[in-house]
Amino acid sequence: MASPVTERRRSRMQELLTQTEIVTFGKCEKRWEHRYVSWLTPFVESMALSMGSAFHEGLDAGNPEAAVDYLDKQDPAWGQWEDGKNRVNKAIAHTMVSAALSQWQSWPDKSEFQFQLGLPKPGTGNVSKKHRLSGVWDGVWEGSHPRFPGEVVLGEWKTASIVNNDYMQRLDIDFQVSAYLWVASKLYGKPVTKMVYRVVKKPTIRQRKNETEEEYIDRLRQDYEERPEHYLFETVVERTEEQLDEWHKQAWAVHSRMLQIKRGDVPAIKNTQACLSRGRCPYFDLCVGAVTEDAFKRLKTKHREIN
Repeated sequence: MASPVTERRRSRMQELLTQTEIVTFGKCEKRWEHRYVSWLTPFVESMALSMGSAFHEGLDAGNPEAAVDYLDKQDPAWGQWEDGKNRVNKAIAHTMVSAALSQWQSWPDKSEFQFQLGLPKPGTGNVSKKHRLSGVWDGVWEGSHPRFPGEVVLGEWKTASIVNNDYMQRLDIDFQVSAYLWVASKLYGKPVTKMVYRVVKKPTIRQRKNETEEEYIDRLRQDYEERPEHYLFETVVERTEEQLDEWHKQAWAVHSRMLQIKRGDVPAIKNTQACLSRGRCPYFDLCVGAVTEDAFKRLKTKHREIN
């Protein structure tokens, strides 16, 4: 076992590897290269990303006003939206956080728990000299979950436009769930196999013609109060130790492929099927040569979500 001094030196030499980065790599290697090798990002954060961040801020604070405060601080990014749209989005964020806090009474002992852990090679235990796993759990119950007393249980909170059977069934193979449970098992020194997964659906009603913003916001809040079963979902996702071992092998393979691209041994492959799938890729114009890298902001840190 490495000494504490050796471990600290090693950690300073390793790049952090997050689940968000791994997911981006899975979508498109070229998109990953733009974002995580060149550190390029659009000057203006997308509305969907801002809303998701605001939702988490509100839950972490236990106060829907914190979601609104987060959006207020996003200027000039939010300055592109007209005042009316801005007010509606703030009301949506406030309503979604309020609905979640009202629906679920049990919340974790720890929230926004940041972790780091070396990535060992499967079968050998030799830790990668290049990458160190890092991320943030939305929450951790350390034995206090009412349904699973004495067990360590993770929590994950999401917002989504569509929540159907396919969405929930996909959680059985979701890479993030496996990643976080694998890391938790290592950090706690025992199997951690359960994650409470909560999803709040985005509004399914739209502003009517001739309806004022205030009237729409009132109707929106009433809809969440009267139809919680339509908007709020919770499930417990579990993994076997065999499934977590399989994730570990996949994560090592992804890590190895990333290093090959960075070394210039192989090119980053463009997945053109992902360019316009579920929205327009923010790097589409760069890939087709319509703009240069000057059209993007170069970040000062690789992972904005990690402090």
